Amino acid sequence: MTVFAPSMINLWKTIESYGLDPRPLFAAEGLKISLPIDPSIRLPYGKIDRIRAKAAALCNDEAFGIRSATVYTASQTGALGYAWQASQTLRKAFERLERFVRIVNDKAVVLVDDIDGYMVVTLKVNAPSECAMARDDGALAVVTMMSRMICGDHFRLQGVNFRHPAPRDLKPYFEYFGCQVNFDQAENQLLIPSAIADELLIGANPELALLNDQVVTRRLALMDRNDIVARVKAALMEQLPNGDVSDGSVANALHMSVRTMHRKLAEVDRNFRGLLVEVRRSLAELYILDNSLTLTEISLLLGFSEPSSFSRAFKNWTGSAPSEVRQARAVDD
Repeated sequence: MTVFAPSMINLWKTIESYGLDPRPLFAAEGLKISLPIDPSIRLPYGKIDRIRAKAAALCNDEAFGIRSATVYTASQTGALGYAWQASQTLRKAFERLERFVRIVNDKAVVLVDDIDGYMVVTLKVNAPSECAMARDDGALAVVTMMSRMICGDHFRLQGVNFRHPAPRDLKPYFEYFGCQVNFDQAENQLLIPSAIADELLIGANPELALLNDQVVTRRLALMDRNDIVARVKAALMEQLPNGDVSDGSVANALHMSVRTMHRKLAEVDRNFRGLLVEVRRSLAELYILDNSLTLTEISLLLGFSEPSSFSRAFKNWTGSAPSEVRQARAVDD
């Protein structure tokens, strides 16, 4: 089990915020941190978890996890953090986090649901912790900070659920989250009003979001060398703009025969054609939001030889022609 190395800058800065030197704690686990941290490096979860637990005990602060949100920057989550900042809506940002959170922690899970007018975001790490309170509070607080950064001052939470028992001092929780806080709950969750989750964000940049999605996808493919679906998707995203993508070109990029690739996909009940459509559709839904791209340019980026072929495919996927989606969005704006 591993974590994204640059994310450890958050833990380092949190410890420093208490006036403590983090170096002995990291050195005790055999970790020497030097900046900048290579984003391709991953660190053992167990070592980071022990450092966090020792630091929380040393600081004697039950709100240690919440403190970590105050030192968060997008660079700590790499391309995922930059894609988050460029998302069209907060819901899209969380759906992106749901899809890619394993780049930060390969045992982390994010679930996004809609319940009674709220977007309910569940955060969990499927691994034990020596201080689950600090770990889970940190995740909830950092994600709240990420939401405030892209939504602005009007962002608000309806409530926050914590799995751990209530701390002795509730004040830091009320002050930071600014809403009802519930303890001894089944899951760690954020409850966000749907109106806030679906509001268009002024910092939205579909092209930038897509570019960073591609970086994350490639890194996940490297992590999951045995995950044939992730590897094929990453290769498709690379090759589509060339216009000559095929099962042969993708198999060649993966250093295997076409027959081997098809067999591996069949073993997980997937197929090349289905993945090609899936990748094209997800990219099309992002590109269509970028008015700087013409429909002809989008069709070429998706590997279609003719704009008419793209239009037919898009209407088959969504029920609407791409020009109709563009016109409707212009009216809404």
